[in-house]
Amino acid sequence: MEGSDVHPRWFALLKWLSGHGMDVSQEKLPVVARSTPDAGYGLFSLRSIIEPATPLFTIPASALLNHLTLAPHYPPTKPELTCTQFISLHLLLHRPLNGGQSSDPLFGPYISVLPQSFDFHPLIWLWKRRSDPSRSTLESRLVKCLPSSILAKLDKILSLFDKDWRRIQDYLRLNPSLIDDRNRIVNGIHFEQDYLWAWLNVNTRCVYHRLAKTQTDQNNMTLCPILDLANHTPTPPYTMPQATRAELWGIGPSSRRKYGEDFVLLSPSTSSTRCNEEMFLRYGAHSNATLFAEYGFVNQPNSEQDHNDYELDLGKVIEDLFSERGDIGYWMREVLIEEGYWGDWTLHFSPVPAHPSYRLITALRLYHLLPVSADDIPPGSDSTLQVWRDTMFGKRGTISEENEGLWKGTLSKICKDIIERGKGGLKMTVNIQEQGSPTWLQPAKACIETLWREEIDVAIAVARSLEDNEEF
Repeated sequence: MEGSDVHPRWFALLKWLSGHGMDVSQEKLPVVARSTPDAGYGLFSLRSIIEPATPLFTIPASALLNHLTLAPHYPPTKPELTCTQFISLHLLLHRPLNGGQSSDPLFGPYISVLPQSFDFHPLIWLWKRRSDPSRSTLESRLVKCLPSSILAKLDKILSLFDKDWRRIQDYLRLNPSLIDDRNRIVNGIHFEQDYLWAWLNVNTRCVYHRLAKTQTDQNNMTLCPILDLANHTPTPPYTMPQATRAELWGIGPSSRRKYGEDFVLLSPSTSSTRCNEEMFLRYGAHSNATLFAEYGFVNQPNSEQDHNDYELDLGKVIEDLFSERGDIGYWMREVLIEEGYWGDWTLHFSPVPAHPSYRLITALRLYHLLPVSADDIPPGSDSTLQVWRDTMFGKRGTISEENEGLWKGTLSKICKDIIERGKGGLKMTVNIQEQGSPTWLQPAKACIETLWREEIDVAIAVARSLEDNEEF
């Protein structure tokens, strides 16, 4: 297992895990973290694994990094910190310095294996631009290249970060000794930037793990050593966590287990695994837009079949459409909220024909229920709305031929605007050059170009469906 391609801190991590009672022999741990050509490090098998869904390793619950393992070491607070806030706080206080190792006595060897930079992540670009909006930087130029749908997603994620950061600031003000300890080690560290690094580690590497009584509890998550070195794949074969007893029975972890249950990873269930084969994890059934906003990468299309997953979120475009109609637009917005149709408006490449989502059709039908020139909500609006509601309830297929023509015309114009904007976005992205550019720049540009091409392809396909009078 020795070799120059093995992660330099792999053996220190195994020694630490062994101290938690984990059997790290090759028989019980048939994987190793090695460098990969395109993705930093990945997990590789050390031997052939013939039987699908074979347990690969078991991480003791005490070695998992979550609110249960951290809470005993921090002053209590009300309201309690969330799991995201707890882990991010701990990483903030124990971030490795200048590429070194973490001095944390609890999880130091594990923290030292985590990514030490997220310069490639678009949330970093957005945060840097906000921190110094007057300065023209590589990051600010990249932000200008992003599709509006991606920016809308990033804005929401940045708001979540801000909310957590404010909570942590409040907590640190009540517990200043935590900061004092940190400042004695490192003086002048920019805490918010460090917290963003910590928060991104949590947001990009935590996995679902049942730690609470209810399945939907936001604290059912953990950072898991070794597992988070596995790279993403959208298609099989990929590894899967083994369901815990708490998850299978829907009862939450036993009170006898202070830190919850151990974490077990299974080999791919669809095939055997060859020796030296990279072992992947599926981060979720996410669109490229979500993958990029959350994780900082996209699935690059390898074939025409890959286009089938293409979708385009028109949230910002449709919100602006209603906003431009003033009071009537606001009234329509309230109607859509009341009926549960505000937001989540998408275009889809497949199944054929390429089409708008039903939610988008419903919103556009309402948009054209009243003439665009109308300034006021007409008397008897309830009866007018009932015709629209009847289409939702299946009592009628359309509002009218005129309404169908109007909303399809609006959508056709939206598609044409997207195509033109996409061409401009592609050109702007390609033209970004940087003297002595960082190694992450070209992959980042490739991601942005893929996102623009995806938007263009979906818009072209939907526009063609509209021209062909396809039924949706």
